[in-house]
Amino acid sequence: MMDLIKIQKIDNHSKIKKVLLDSILKNPGVKWTSNNSDKEINYNVSNTDWQQKKSGIIQNDGSIWDYSEFYVKNIKPYFKKYDFVNCDRINVHNVWYHQYLKDDFHGWHVHGECQFASIYYLELPDKKHCTEFYDSINSKLVKFDTEEGDLIIFPSFIPHQSPKILDNSRKTIISANFSFDYLNKASYEF
Repeated sequence: MMDLIKIQKIDNHSKIKKVLLDSILKNPGVKWTSNNSDKEINYNVSNTDWQQKKSGIIQNDGSIWDYSEFYVKNIKPYFKKYDFVNCDRINVHNVWYHQYLKDDFHGWHVHGECQFASIYYLELPDKKHCTEFYDSINSKLVKFDTEEGDLIIFPSFIPHQSPKILDNSRKTIISANFSFDYLNKASYEF
């Protein structure tokens, strides 16, 4: 099952990082914490737009720019590389960011109502802060050799967590849930 987790290096990471971090700075989210009240998972994230209405940034011409459109445009080709069943359409369900500061974490969880999840490491100052996965077949914790600028894609049912940040660094990730739709019929004609 762990072989279904794929890591890809994102081209133009520096440019994408600047645009996305500027967007987060101009349109900050909220602190998201369970305070041990959520019986399923515990979490403490200093800045996120998870479950927030996306308002976007008002441009000089009055239009509203939403970072998620920029993100999907730049990252969707990498989702397609993960398509091992030859589908004609990728449905991106939602996109959000998390910024983790000292003492922030996101406990064990899975992503529902989608086939796959992804994590783009926009800022990852130390590899010890990378996402951890639980291999339920072998009952063990699995860490991958990821670094800033990497995109990790995995089946959404695999348990994973973001370990607690114990230093003064900042980790920023952009996540997306997606599914493949409509098989390419030509690939299945035998």
